Amino acid sequence: MTDPITPSARYVLKESLGELRAAVEGVPAEALNWRPAGEETNSIAVLATHVLHSTRSWLAIAVGAPSPERDRPSEFLATEDDPLALLRFVDEMSAQCTVLLRDAEDVDWSATRKTHARPGDSPQEVPAAYAILHALEHLGQHVAHCSLTRQLWEGR
Repeated sequence: MTDPITPSARYVLKESLGELRAAVEGVPAEALNWRPAGEETNSIAVLATHVLHSTRSWLAIAVGAPSPERDRPSEFLATEDDPLALLRFVDEMSAQCTVLLRDAEDVDWSATRKTHARPGDSPQEVPAAYAILHALEHLGQHVAHCSLTRQLWEGR
């Protein structure tokens, strides 16, 4: 039987990345760094930066690829003044995420994978299936946050 996980994950990834691009495309420069409820909330630039780095990292874990360089704390400090630069970043990172799953044939979803280390924490071991589910679930949450932030900007 053909593995249903990989093609299903590709579909969800493509759909979510398209929604993220739609949430970012056409946003005016002044909206990119706007935090809807002050410093405790995240801007569109932060959300896009964080979720794309996170997704790429978790997908690499899921498929057993080398972990990309990542500075998680800096993702939450990201700013961008050029809407086209942010859109290029979204497109470049989306392409990298897509390649990780495109080349993921015959993944053993029960295999144990080592996660990336977070500041103050050691890497953990998780099943590959957890990593793919977490990547897609986390992406979906932040795409929704980004879309809502855009809606709040437009409705203010």
